[in-house]
Amino acid sequence: MDYKKLLLNVLVASLPLALNARSSYDDEDEDGSSSFVLSAKASRDSVCKEATLNTYSINFDKVVPVVEQYISENSLLVNSKTQNYEQVYYNVVMTEAQYNAIKQQLEGWKCAVLNSTETTKNLSREIENQSVYIERLKSDIHELEARIAKVKNDSIAEELESELYDKRESLRKKNRNLSEGRASIGTVNLNFYLMRDETSPRQTKVLFVNMPGFEYSFLMVGNPKPGFSANYYNGYNLKYLFTRGKTFITLGVFKARDVAATDSTTLTDAFNISFGQDFYSRHFGRGSRKCFNMYSGYNVGFMAFRGEESSAKTIYVSPTVGVELFKNRYVLWDLRGSYYLPFKYNYDLRGWQFSTSFNVAF
Repeated sequence: MDYKKLLLNVLVASLPLALNARSSYDDEDEDGSSSFVLSAKASRDSVCKEATLNTYSINFDKVVPVVEQYISENSLLVNSKTQNYEQVYYNVVMTEAQYNAIKQQLEGWKCAVLNSTETTKNLSREIENQSVYIERLKSDIHELEARIAKVKNDSIAEELESELYDKRESLRKKNRNLSEGRASIGTVNLNFYLMRDETSPRQTKVLFVNMPGFEYSFLMVGNPKPGFSANYYNGYNLKYLFTRGKTFITLGVFKARDVAATDSTTLTDAFNISFGQDFYSRHFGRGSRKCFNMYSGYNVGFMAFRGEESSAKTIYVSPTVGVELFKNRYVLWDLRGSYYLPFKYNYDLRGWQFSTSFNVAF
């Protein structure tokens, strides 16, 4: 048998089938591509957006009426609004263009944005499912109406009437949900927060905490006087935080590090008691992060120095900058630097002070 001739005949006979199959495949591919494009277009045309804007303004009392006027003039739909001394909140529905216009207005209103989020939701599948469910309900209602018309038993008819009532109520709700879903296509549901930015603690709510801890501090005297002040002092303080602000008190002792044992005139020991406050900057998130929250503050206190033959007492103030290395609801670990300025013996005792503290909530 001539296998080559047989194989050639098979290939020739199969060629028209292959060409037809390819043509059919191409047609399906074109239809499929067209369906995909239409589906993608429908998907793009069936979306809504959830957005949140957290803002603050020093001119809070002046900005709020401006925002109210803008909402009224542009006929924005306000679903809800709450307002107190510290902030005003709006839940507003608008178009994408109106949402972009509001974001551009913020600078003119002198509102700074703390954070913002945007989430896009595709409603096409949800609308399709609701439409299918509505058609099913309509079919069930027609069947029940037909059964009720034929039934002669009053008790059975009453049960069917009750079922028919439930179906009609469900249909009414589904139609309403479908209408709301279709109406929300292309809209933005905006949660807009405008907060008062205080430069002082006037009328603000104080949140008390109970966070004892300890602090290690290192004082480097800038111009030590021989026979009076040492170059370096290190100390250990008990540090008690009692507001979330943060407000605290410290109580501890310092010891000179570079004084010879035979030196009887230099101040070698010190007792410290102080009061301090730290303030978060609006430019660094207002202390909302768990790590690396920047802050500034001050410390006012009293220190009593003592040597073998001499002593000195002074009130001091220390402007401070610092960073919270880590914090959560239970612990706080921070690092700070300050400039120690005593009211007495200023030239001989002033200098840089660096501290790290660890506090635990109880």
